[in-house]
Amino acid sequence: MNDVIGADVWDFFCKKLPRNDLLSEEQAKAYSEIEWVAQTDELKAKLVRSTVTRYDKEEVAIRIPLMTQIFEVIIRRSEHFPESSPVLSGDFINGFALFEWNMKSALFDLCETVTDYCITIDIAILEIKEAELDGFHLMDLEIDGEENGHLLVRMRATKYKETLTLSLDTEDFKSFPRVLRCSNPCRMSSFDCERWNSEDKLGSNLRRLYGEIDEHDISVKNTDNDMNFNAEDNNEFMDFI
Repeated sequence: MNDVIGADVWDFFCKKLPRNDLLSEEQAKAYSEIEWVAQTDELKAKLVRSTVTRYDKEEVAIRIPLMTQIFEVIIRRSEHFPESSPVLSGDFINGFALFEWNMKSALFDLCETVTDYCITIDIAILEIKEAELDGFHLMDLEIDGEENGHLLVRMRATKYKETLTLSLDTEDFKSFPRVLRCSNPCRMSSFDCERWNSEDKLGSNLRRLYGEIDEHDISVKNTDNDMNFNAEDNNEFMDFI
């Protein structure tokens, strides 16, 4: 007698049970929705610098009121949340790349990082808008698609009726622009870029490019101010005596 059991017999007794993929997907979806609701509830309770304006099981809207504007950010639940990162959209969010999502990440931490990012953008925009006092009117701005962390800005030099295009680092917007273009090509050759002072405001530096600011005059003015200040100190000291 042949004691060897045929392979087909073993296959019959050891046949694998079919996996219920549908049930697994439903459980994963339910867990994702429960976790999303729990984390959005945490947002409403913990956020201070921003507020939740609306939310449901698919997305949450965040409002961040700052100096130049109110930033609106939409956070959408991803299919495999919280294993995968939620999807962001909103003002200047296409330049946001400061948060690396992982299984231990939370919506609250993400929102706080987004708020910090918006504050950085807001301060840069404020500096750009203040250049209007020096004769440079903001036309439009957007995230520089060629360089992350930069704003691509178009400004009108009203005195010269020319348009300037600049790419400014959002975290170091007083430094010399990554890109500097002028609608008048002949003007570029006359720009003295070495006069750019990274410690001064944007508007003053643009005036330097156009030769409107004499560094000698500034030095003399600062010296006079220091002398006046010292004289006032001496007078106050004498009055005290």
